Amino acid sequence: MIRLEAVTGHTRLARRGPVYYHRAAVPQDIKDSYPKAEETFSLKTKDRAEALRLVRLAAVEVDRRSDEHRRKVGLERANILDDLTPDQIALTKAAYFRHLLDEDEDTRLGGFVELDDDGRVMGDLPEDPLPTFEEHGEVSEDWATFTRHQYARGKSDAFWRDEADEVLGWEGINLRLSPSSPSRPRLVRALQEAVLDASEAIRSRQMGIVIPTPKAPSAPSPEAPLLSGKVREWIAEKSRADWSEKAQDDHRQSNARKLVMP
Repeated sequence: MIRLEAVTGHTRLARRGPVYYHRAAVPQDIKDSYPKAEETFSLKTKDRAEALRLVRLAAVEVDRRSDEHRRKVGLERANILDDLTPDQIALTKAAYFRHLLDEDEDTRLGGFVELDDDGRVMGDLPEDPLPTFEEHGEVSEDWATFTRHQYARGKSDAFWRDEADEVLGWEGINLRLSPSSPSRPRLVRALQEAVLDASEAIRSRQMGIVIPTPKAPSAPSPEAPLLSGKVREWIAEKSRADWSEKAQDDHRQSNARKLVMP
């Protein structure tokens, strides 16, 4: 393959055969975080005068992208905290608790699938199948059981570390925490406490007791998946890797019944 060679007229102008290119190394101050080592691309012309015009425009755009990347990296690094205050941890815990109860309330407002005595769906199956009332309670109890197991032992796995970063990024919190921060174990423990507190509230709701969802000054990200398939997968994984057979027998809830079309 023909190599690129620099040509006169502009410091970023290069040529491969008859075709002209823009070529520039990424600035030293952002090279460690930039996704490529240099900005090299065809100007799609063989005409020198046109290439000189296009390379000037390309250089402005490349510099703009570099400046934007530099700005974002600077903001990210400036917002990374080495530690969290007790108030920040309490805020994060409260937001997580609110979101758990808010999600539970949304599920109840959406309605549950009803099954007859033979385990068949009563009525038309929704396009997006909803859980049964019993399944909803079982998922909450399962998650609480495994969370209680970890909380009692002061354990923190990859799930909780990722969850902590996700919640810190929610609207109204907007914090970034260093991976090596000594606050991480305390933050994870606070989130586990929120799950246990929420499970008690959800258990009461399952019995028809009124448990209001706390008001929040700003809602957490609606895209945050919590009591969803992600949690079911986590429970299954922890059952395989973290619990003894006896503990599983003692604590595992009954498996959710499958929805079967009539």
